[in-house]
Amino acid sequence: MPGKNHLKQLGAHTWIFPLESAKDRPNLGYVRGNQMSIAIDAGHSSSHVEEFYHALEKEGLPLPDLTVITHWHWDHTYGMHAVHGRTLARPETNVHLREIAERLEKDPGYGRKFLKSDPCIIREYAGGIPLKVVPADEELQGDRTLDLGGVTVELDYTESPHTEDALLVYVPEDRILFVGDAQLGEFPTWFMDDYKMADLREKVRGYDVKTIVDGHWMPYTRREYLEQLM
Repeated sequence: MPGKNHLKQLGAHTWIFPLESAKDRPNLGYVRGNQMSIAIDAGHSSSHVEEFYHALEKEGLPLPDLTVITHWHWDHTYGMHAVHGRTLARPETNVHLREIAERLEKDPGYGRKFLKSDPCIIREYAGGIPLKVVPADEELQGDRTLDLGGVTVELDYTESPHTEDALLVYVPEDRILFVGDAQLGEFPTWFMDDYKMADLREKVRGYDVKTIVDGHWMPYTRREYLEQLM
């Protein structure tokens, strides 16, 4: 098994930089094509991004040209200011990120409160790692397919009980689906909307998928993941 600072290859074109629970770091995805490469999610901080990129460079893989965001939560987005290339997210994601960036600018106490709000966040930002929040460079207006050269990536809107801005990222050539935290309950109450969960379940069933990568667990088989959604 690779260590926490090493990539894990899941398919011919697809890797993950594995999760790190002690800092609440999610899996970060990476898909390489002949013409461009993308990352899935921007991580918890600039430190998270730096470690991810170091792992890519060790494997001789180019830095991503584009980073796609699965939803707005900090552990998936607060590294956006440090990524290589451009960023892409749903408009709803940017609404949240702009609101947070504005609060950080107007109220320094808001940032201090966040940095002390959870042991995982305290560990992530230890040593003075900067807290900086930015919106995505581009907003995704509906589903889109990206041609990376020899491999495609489908970006699909979905219902989710976790957030209203969930985005699924599907690599059909590798039969791999990235779901972010889509199957979790609503933050911070963890209320589970059964109707939204049913919609998500039907959406996932529609993919010809072998491996499913969520934010905070090791990859599932299709059957294992769908069992989690029952």
